[in-house]
Amino acid sequence: MKTWKAITRRVAEFNLTRTYLVALGACALAAVVLSFVPLLNLVGYESAAFFGVLAGLLSTGLTVADARRFDTLDGRALDFGRLALRNLALLVAPLVILSLNGLRVPNCDWGAGLSFWGLIPVMAVLLGTASAWMAVTLLRGSRLSYVLAFGLPLLDAAGLAWHLATQPPIVGHQWFLGYFGGSIYDEALAVPLSLIAYRVLHALAIVAVVAALDARRRWQQGARAGWTAALALAAALTFAVGFASRQEAGIAIDRDHIVAELGGVIETDHFLIFYPQTRAWQSMAPLLAEDHEYRYDQLKRFFGTDPVAEHGRKVRSFVYGDRDSKGALMGGRNTMVAKLWLHDMHILWRGTGDRMLTHELAHIFTEPFGSGPLRLSMQRGVGVNMGLVEGVAFAAEWPARELDAHQASRAMRELGIAPDLGALLGASGFWTQASGRAYTLMGSFVRYLIDTYGIARFKEVYGDGDFEGAYGKGVEVLVGEWERFVDALELSEAQREVARYLYDRPSIFAKVCARTMAEWRRQAADASRDGQPAEAILLLQRVLDAQPDLLWAHLEQASALAQMGEMDEALDLLRARQKLPLSPVERAELEALMADLLWKAGLASQAAQSYASCLEVGVPVDLERSLQMRLRYARREQPRARSYLMDTPGGAMAMYRLMRWDEESPDDPGVAYLIGRRLWQSQEWGEARPWLERAYGSLGVEVLDAEAALMLGQVHYFLGRAQDAQTLFEDLSRSPLTRYREEARQWLDRLQWKRNSIENGER
Repeated sequence: MKTWKAITRRVAEFNLTRTYLVALGACALAAVVLSFVPLLNLVGYESAAFFGVLAGLLSTGLTVADARRFDTLDGRALDFGRLALRNLALLVAPLVILSLNGLRVPNCDWGAGLSFWGLIPVMAVLLGTASAWMAVTLLRGSRLSYVLAFGLPLLDAAGLAWHLATQPPIVGHQWFLGYFGGSIYDEALAVPLSLIAYRVLHALAIVAVVAALDARRRWQQGARAGWTAALALAAALTFAVGFASRQEAGIAIDRDHIVAELGGVIETDHFLIFYPQTRAWQSMAPLLAEDHEYRYDQLKRFFGTDPVAEHGRKVRSFVYGDRDSKGALMGGRNTMVAKLWLHDMHILWRGTGDRMLTHELAHIFTEPFGSGPLRLSMQRGVGVNMGLVEGVAFAAEWPARELDAHQASRAMRELGIAPDLGALLGASGFWTQASGRAYTLMGSFVRYLIDTYGIARFKEVYGDGDFEGAYGKGVEVLVGEWERFVDALELSEAQREVARYLYDRPSIFAKVCARTMAEWRRQAADASRDGQPAEAILLLQRVLDAQPDLLWAHLEQASALAQMGEMDEALDLLRARQKLPLSPVERAELEALMADLLWKAGLASQAAQSYASCLEVGVPVDLERSLQMRLRYARREQPRARSYLMDTPGGAMAMYRLMRWDEESPDDPGVAYLIGRRLWQSQEWGEARPWLERAYGSLGVEVLDAEAALMLGQVHYFLGRAQDAQTLFEDLSRSPLTRYREEARQWLDRLQWKRNSIENGER
């Protein structure tokens, strides 16, 4: 009995109350549950964010409750330290459980995972303890202590929500959550430098508060407090300096900061376009403005709405120079964003005709018939209907691809990889699918509804998701109609295999170490581009150690080995992969790389045979063009061709090699095609024209002739030769190749828009 009383007294001294033990159990139970939830089931960003919120809130409540019960807090730094250690113990069981779960599910980067845990839940517990300790110290344990202790982090959470809603960034920071990563489609994630800077500010704030309150207690008791007051002042001043420059560190970036960083601005009839103020971008500015205005007119015709005229405010378009700058300024390296309630969109622009501009602008055109404060599609007023939100943007964009959305949907259904369309109509069902499948299927369904029943009825259903009210039919009936429509389309075996290659991919929730793998792949690509293939090989080996069957990792590792001159080792690696099961397109990818290595080794005839076998199956258009050009010259064993196609450096040296090649083969349309393509990519329209004219219609391969026609038509357009462009695009619009046919129709529409603009005196 005496022993039990001693234990009880000891527990009381450390405030290990029943409530605390329940909280400890709750954290452990949560970890057990999360062990079966993808992304959250390992020591990484998602689990760190979850326990940052849970443990932060529990620490806050426990500190206030125990302080009021035991009445021991009077501002002593020692009390804060004791409570902080006790509250940090809440994280021990979850960390152990999720670490042990690493024996069941792969955890590829313990260093990054533990770093996230140190920066998010550990700091969240310290912040929760500090806010509660400050509240009970200042308010002497009154009930208002709860209001102050919880009010501070809740106000911070509200501030983050307000910032995300009213400012450009889709990422942000919050006391307990730590870092909000924005789009789930940006899989690559390392510990952000902004999160480190954010937590440094928090550490300074905690030191300042603890030292200041301890100094206050000492003064009240008549003791010396000079050093604690000095520490509080130093920490507070350092915090103030850091807080003033927080945007440079990537924290709470606002619109004004982004505008200043980009530097360039164009105002048109419907847009304020902010773009990088560099010489290259300034030369493209007129085309950038024209492309925006054309897309606006195109979508106005599609939707029958004019959001600028309706609201009297122009669309703000933020155009970023590259993925890295976009990620640093507003988040989402790979995700384009439209905040339609703000009339803002954030994009990368790869030149006139870039369809992503259309997609994001389409979101803004839906604002007049959306609902709720964000003007989105709602499910009877509850929850956002992401299937319709993204589906209508895809339907309006209607990208020119090897397969249009209807054909791709037909193929996915036949291959058994199409998710249930009804599930995609909800927010969670849409995001849990791989983006390629979800966007394409919903784009096809929405385009079918608009083409069959008209845009007016779709506007009715978009606001609240009431299909019965808008169409007089339930969603199940409409889905059945769409299924019969796409199932009636005819597809070749080659098209099915291209669809399998493009769409049979797992979502982020089904991937092994999705965040880490994507980050390693990004780093490896950067290393190869920067001439560091050995570093790329090491990174790719980490990927393969975690998941040995990833074909892309083997291909990229072989390419890096070849970059180092290790041809035999690269070929052995690829030959080993040949023995494993692969889809026809995957096998073509592998054999194409093997053929490249054989050609580099001087075995042109073997390379030609491999290129030819790759082309016997259906492959994506970009790969087909590359294979056809390589096959053309491998058969001829042309040294100049091998030198250019296999080992081309960038810049002037590439053009030098091409011009020397042309001197030796002045009648070769393939060389003219390659020179014209280089000049077209550099937007040297006048210089590109004679070369593309020489190549056009002379290559003898359908896909290469179609590409030459498309480039030459664009050159004529940019040079103001409208009739020549019209003729070329009309011929190309009858091409059997879906991608080029759709591209040509878009350019014909653009030509007509430009004529109308000139006739109306708008340009």
